[in-house]
Amino acid sequence: MHCPVCLQMASFPVQTNCGHVFCAPCLMTYWRHGSWLDAISCPLCRQKVSLLCPLFNDSRSDQQSEIVLGEITDYNKRYSGAPRGITDYLCDAPFLLLLLARGLGTRRGLVWMFLFRVALCCVGTVVSISSPTLENLSSSSTHRESHPHPSLWGLLGLLDDLVVVILLLICVINVNQQMAPEMEGAGGIPLQTDAA
Repeated sequence: MHCPVCLQMASFPVQTNCGHVFCAPCLMTYWRHGSWLDAISCPLCRQKVSLLCPLFNDSRSDQQSEIVLGEITDYNKRYSGAPRGITDYLCDAPFLLLLLARGLGTRRGLVWMFLFRVALCCVGTVVSISSPTLENLSSSSTHRESHPHPSLWGLLGLLDDLVVVILLLICVINVNQQMAPEMEGAGGIPLQTDAA
């Protein structure tokens, strides 16, 4: 069996749900270099590959065979439609957080951060208005407090300040990224002198 990707004899051959046979390392490399959020498309027929079936003998005891089988199992867990455990989602968390961080650096991300801040302020306002006033617990004082608990204000204030600082940093980074090519272009233009 020849792999249509590397045009060699298929090492660790796997069959896709559409019936095509490839090298497992070729498909795994194709998957790792593409979008991890979606199943790959078959390189031959472009159908979504939701299941990989190993065609090699899994009784081989070498380390590379175990690594390839682990990658195939990981792929099948993600895209075969079978339920995934919480630990699988936790293992994906760093990658998803990296994607989220990259997305926040765009203009669309800034808009979403602003909307999140507005929503957070609205929730804080609703909570502060609807929370009952707290009675002073000391028996010597009959005075009632007319303000919500100070720790609630502190937490909301801290979250608001944190969001503002993050938005400010993202704006500065965006401005720097937009100005960097302009600065390089202006600095790289040689001054013309009249030699005539």
